[in-house]
Amino acid sequence: MPETDLTFLPDIQYASPDGIPLCLDVLMPTRLTEPTPAVLRIDGCPAWGPGDRSSAMLPFVNPALAQAGFVTVAISVRHSGQATFPAQLHDVQAALSWLRSNPLSLPVDTDHIGVWGQSAGGHLAALAGLAPGGGDVQAVVTISGPSDLLRPGGEMQIDRPSAVTALVGGDVSTHAEQLRAASPIAHVTADAPPFLIIHGTSDETVPYEQSEHLHHALHNAGAEVQLISVDGGHHNLRADPDARYEGQIWYDVASEATRFFQYYLASATKCIGSPKPRSVIPAV
Repeated sequence: MPETDLTFLPDIQYASPDGIPLCLDVLMPTRLTEPTPAVLRIDGCPAWGPGDRSSAMLPFVNPALAQAGFVTVAISVRHSGQATFPAQLHDVQAALSWLRSNPLSLPVDTDHIGVWGQSAGGHLAALAGLAPGGGDVQAVVTISGPSDLLRPGGEMQIDRPSAVTALVGGDVSTHAEQLRAASPIAHVTADAPPFLIIHGTSDETVPYEQSEHLHHALHNAGAEVQLISVDGGHHNLRADPDARYEGQIWYDVASEATRFFQYYLASATKCIGSPKPRSVIPAV
């Protein structure tokens, strides 16, 4: 299949909370002629720290979705050194509001918007879909993301200084309610949007059980949810935990996300009756 010409619109400021400029990048097919579903990618911002949204331009991230016909948006959010939770969720919601208000008159179907992210970005994607005031997200993909911050394990420590305690501003002895509020699993309801959850079974950073528990909660609530387990995959979804975040597994993940968003976003407006996505991700 020939590649689609793409248009890239970088460094668009969408908000400035407390005077901190927050920007986004748009990547979309050049020749769109009608409103098209959009997918917003939340910066992975390792450990909710300073991130780099340019990682969304890796070929297996937003370019894969743009080639499939979506309008894609990559956003930066405040990191935990700049503000504690719920600032990060508010930033995601501000980006969703920006996309729906559509000040640049982008060819966006504002009624069909999905979110996705990996690790801390996956955690925020899940929250954006579940938390009250999340903005009516229609589909969520979360990869290796935390779901229950009150459940320690891996590098998720809550009784000592860690990325988790930095996010909420304190440990479990003083900030248990904040940890609960920052946990996607605490906000699961029957009205949850469809979820695709992808996680390596050997994840040393965010335990695989985090995704198992979210899958279980969504399923019990009656939500549409699929959990894809990458057998032997670490936080990078690869057999070697020190390997770069690249390789065939990430192209497989992009294919899974594309099929998922095509079914739950694009099929809602263009191809009703298309088959549900089916996993093709092998063990690593």
